[in-house]
Amino acid sequence: MIQKEGSPIFNKTMLFHLRSPRSVLKKVLVGLILFFIGALVAYVLPFLLPSAAAVWGRHPLTPIFVMTVIYLLAYKPVERFVKGLLEKHFFHKKSFTQMTLMGLADDLAINLDLQEISNLVVNTFGEVLHLKTVALLVPDPVQNNFEVASAYGWQISASKRLRLAVDAPLVRVIHESGPHILVRGLLLQSLSWQEANALSHDFDMLQAGWVMPLFVKGELVGLVAFGALHPDTMFDQSDFHFFREFAGVIARSIHNALVVKRLRQLNLELQDSQSQWIQKTKLNAIEQLAAGIAHEIHNPLAIISGKAQVLLMQKGPKQLEQNVQDALNAIVKQTRRAADITKKLLMYSQGARGPQEKVSLERVLDETLALLAYQASLDQIEITKTLDPELPQYYANMQEVREIFLNLLLNAVEAVGTQGKIQVELKYRRDEELVEILCADTGKGIPEEHLDKVFNPFYTTRHEAVGLGLFVTKQIVHRYGGAIRVESREGEGSLFMVQLPYVAEVPQAAETEKKGTFAFVSGTEK
Repeated sequence: MIQKEGSPIFNKTMLFHLRSPRSVLKKVLVGLILFFIGALVAYVLPFLLPSAAAVWGRHPLTPIFVMTVIYLLAYKPVERFVKGLLEKHFFHKKSFTQMTLMGLADDLAINLDLQEISNLVVNTFGEVLHLKTVALLVPDPVQNNFEVASAYGWQISASKRLRLAVDAPLVRVIHESGPHILVRGLLLQSLSWQEANALSHDFDMLQAGWVMPLFVKGELVGLVAFGALHPDTMFDQSDFHFFREFAGVIARSIHNALVVKRLRQLNLELQDSQSQWIQKTKLNAIEQLAAGIAHEIHNPLAIISGKAQVLLMQKGPKQLEQNVQDALNAIVKQTRRAADITKKLLMYSQGARGPQEKVSLERVLDETLALLAYQASLDQIEITKTLDPELPQYYANMQEVREIFLNLLLNAVEAVGTQGKIQVELKYRRDEELVEILCADTGKGIPEEHLDKVFNPFYTTRHEAVGLGLFVTKQIVHRYGGAIRVESREGEGSLFMVQLPYVAEVPQAAETEKKGTFAFVSGTEK
């Protein structure tokens, strides 16, 4: 059974254990003053009332009666006088502390930034009370626990790892006891050894000797756990009354800040959903346009290229003039380039993934590197690869995986230009069940204002590039439920990161997906 501050047992224990030197000194001074007042009255009374003194002076209960009357009449005024005297001349520091904290609480009333409020509370609370540790915990609705919003006297890494479950023994005690300050020693003494052991673990985890709950209309919006710098530090009842008043004020500020934080999160989620819907609508329109253009243009291009190649292959006594041959070669080259664009558009317009099989990512990477080896050697580009020894086989369409590697590597080669390095790394994150592809280069980098455009269709900074390589790569990655992002610094290089969720076996639906996919070598872009 947990005793609350308001219960008789709790109050008696508090008075016994938490009596400070100030309260002892106050009671001693009040007693001495009352004693001297009584002695003075006993001495002066015979001179003022000689007849009454002659009658009552000899009675043995007269001094007790006089002292009782004096106590009843003078105790409260004397106590107030002594308290004011002590706080003004001896304990003014504690009054300054309380004034500082309440001034902080008033200032926080107009602040709606949770992080700023938390930092001010823990730092001010810890400094003015000379505490060793202070931690402010707030509820995390996503993980259904309490997380540290800010901490004083803690290592940053330790505070970030700390989580207090909503059903932890300490949280249950807080809900049972209400907005009362919890004192570790007193609380553990009132419990059975099993309950005390579980509760002691929570106090140890918070590095705290006291816990100040933060309630708003019966809702627990946070808690402040603090520990003393010296083991003999104690607080009296007046301190705890002040802590409760302080907690009530800052609890409202934290509650308002949590509401604002949640509204901001919902607003960001709404904006993200709207952005995704708009992007999906645009992509659907592009898919339909791409499919139409590809089908309408691809066949005429194939005919033009074929006719030009037939003319070039003709042999006879009358050879074609050099300018005609050059023109035909240009026609073949440009039609192939245009055909490459239409084939990429066809790949993009196919929303479903191609037929899947067990794919060795290492083998596909080696094949792709072999295609680029000659060009890399000419440009004096060093390409290295790093493989995770636990890298599993991946269920995917081989042509689509090859397209991912090819576009990333071509993009890196073009970015480096000459005399540079490219590092390709394949990782398997077993805990997250993710396959990660990292492609880093020492090229010219991407300007910060262009980072959000590199995956847009037809975006390129090179005249000879089409601007579809990274766009198609992004669409393929998204079909597998993955993600792709880029980090870059202008003049230092870029890092492209692809994360693909690992699937242990081939989905049955993959066998019925429509077949046919295209993968062609083309220039990529930045």
